Amino acid sequence: MPLVTLSLEAGRTGEQKRQLANVLYEALRAAIQIPENDRFVAIREHAAGDLIADPGYLGVARSGHPVFVEITLRRGRPPEKKQALYREIAQRMSATGLVRAEDLLIVLHENDTADWSFGSGVAQYVEREQNEREQKEREQREQGRE
Repeated sequence: MPLVTLSLEAGRTGEQKRQLANVLYEALRAAIQIPENDRFVAIREHAAGDLIADPGYLGVARSGHPVFVEITLRRGRPPEKKQALYREIAQRMSATGLVRAEDLLIVLHENDTADWSFGSGVAQYVEREQNEREQKEREQREQGRE
């Protein structure tokens, strides 16, 4: 369910962009156990100089080539899981040789199940939760009759 926006300088090949999207997906799977095939990534390319990050903020030595990763996902994960996700993304993206870990800025935007529609104008998570609630109520009524 996460929606990932990857903002980086223009100039990478389609294969390189796909590689970065893949390692982001793998990091999400490893660190916070998103479902298989839950892959939604928007890659936004910017002209050189259009992404600005202070070269030394909080003691991190950044180059002039920042990469911003914004992840929108459902709320509820503890800080330890988030920290694990940040580490996993930095490790996997830097292992590609395409991004320095120091140049990554990662931001999580949390929301609720009602804030998602995966197509057809339907809030699939809301419908699923409603169906599960109704099923549980039916089961409880049936148990009360026995």
